[in-house]
Amino acid sequence: MKLYGSFGSPFTRRVGVTLLLYKLKHEHVVLRGNIPEELEQLRKFNPLARVPALETEDGMALVDSVTILDYLDQQVDPDILLTPREGKERTTILNLIGIAAGAAEKSVSCYYEEGVNAKRPADKVYRPWVDKMYEQTKDGLEAIEKFIIGPWIMGDRLSQADVSLVCFWDFIKKHRPESAPRLNCPQLEKISEKANLKPEFSATNPN
Repeated sequence: MKLYGSFGSPFTRRVGVTLLLYKLKHEHVVLRGNIPEELEQLRKFNPLARVPALETEDGMALVDSVTILDYLDQQVDPDILLTPREGKERTTILNLIGIAAGAAEKSVSCYYEEGVNAKRPADKVYRPWVDKMYEQTKDGLEAIEKFIIGPWIMGDRLSQADVSLVCFWDFIKKHRPESAPRLNCPQLEKISEKANLKPEFSATNPN
């Protein structure tokens, strides 16, 4: 398998961490959507030219991290699955990831509005819209913070909720300006610190 994308993207990183945790043989090809030359290469695997993309052993090109993670789950023994195949725990994990992914998407939008790769001149940024996205990010993460059972999000066992949340949290924290509302998520921060000590997370950490 080949994973296309940069670990600077939290969506690519969560796929990279999952591949390593599952010990699935793969090659990581660094492609970034904001580099014109690399963008053209990416179009070969994803017509939207977005990361991540995964090329399977039989040549299928998978796009979107949700689809890719579902495919990876089908490649491993049920005993090591990060997301159960059925039941209430699966629904809970997917729901938490949905909230976190929404928060991350809001943060990515803000990043392109006024981050180091801003696409819009500062005087053209619509401040009320950006501020609302910062608030939505904060509300989503703090809702998850209240749910955490500990020591991992779902209890004693690492799940895809932890993998995804850590990747999203690390990205959001890194790119959130001081002017944005402060995030009050001490348990998420502890989980991030603990997870990043694991080789699968440290190997994919772009910081």
